[in-house]
Amino acid sequence: MESSSSDSTLEKILKIQTELTAAKPDVPYLLELITHRAKEITGSEGAVFELVEGDELVYRAASGTAERQIGLRLPVKDSFSGLSLQSRTSLYCIDSEEDDRVNREACRVVGLRSMIVLPLYFDSEVLGVLKVHSSKVGFYTTNDTYILNMLSGTMAAVLHNAYRWAEREKSLQSMAYLASHDALTGIFNRSAFYDYLRKGLSRIVNDGSLLTIALFDLDGLKKINDTYGHAAGDFYLARFASRFSPLVQNQDVLARLGGDEFGLILIYKEPKKSILTLLDHIRTMVEGEIQFESTKLQIKTSMGFAFFPEDGIDPETLMAVADSRMYENKRLRKKEENL
Repeated sequence: MESSSSDSTLEKILKIQTELTAAKPDVPYLLELITHRAKEITGSEGAVFELVEGDELVYRAASGTAERQIGLRLPVKDSFSGLSLQSRTSLYCIDSEEDDRVNREACRVVGLRSMIVLPLYFDSEVLGVLKVHSSKVGFYTTNDTYILNMLSGTMAAVLHNAYRWAEREKSLQSMAYLASHDALTGIFNRSAFYDYLRKGLSRIVNDGSLLTIALFDLDGLKKINDTYGHAAGDFYLARFASRFSPLVQNQDVLARLGGDEFGLILIYKEPKKSILTLLDHIRTMVEGEIQFESTKLQIKTSMGFAFFPEDGIDPETLMAVADSRMYENKRLRKKEENL
């Protein structure tokens, strides 16, 4: 029976290693894949990849219960993850309420009690920290640490190779840039969006500014993919982003949140009515006909928005309100088209 269990574990490790080495060399995609597989193989409630950016660790990819903390920033100093980077070893916290090595307040924010942190290095290059966590005390075993250590070399190698590939192909120089930008459109990605949203909310509390989130969902992408192929769908997404980007002011943030959904963060001191007029103008400007090879495609988008502080004061509430309004807008647009 022990042999069967061991074989099963090794088979899982080999399967993940094969999947990682065969994956496309896209840093955000690999970070998401790593967190999902780390969560699954350890039975964790959540997993996160923390990227070192200066004196901070940034949640650049997350799965499970950690997803709601994407974009979170924590100081490297006096953190459990920072200690693992310094020692270059995996560390296990049995109970965050009893372990003096951890940032207890940060653990409470995330909702964890036990965790394993694993520093990822390639030669002398620091790539980041992989963390798996549970709300249960003493959840992990030595086998879980063994599994993650077995995977660490492959994880570090594929991330390093993806970074070097992007550096050659696109002259990009920073892992932080790759981890915070969408490879297809070149704009910010989901983790960067939440990072800027958290920072924006923190900054405007005392300066009298207001903040608006606008979500845009492209209508008809699935039909385009099914009819003309994914090359057409990728072109559709990229053209939408390239039309949108010039309309965004320097202090505002445009990001691809995933699939056909985009997000915009506006920080302003103008009346709410002016912002709604601006958003309608932006939608009018980005919609319209585009040419893909010999095929004409029509960009259409549904939109939803949320205002701080009237619709909420935290990222999760604001996003939920904007998402609800976006799908209501999509429903109304479909109803109008069918009349």
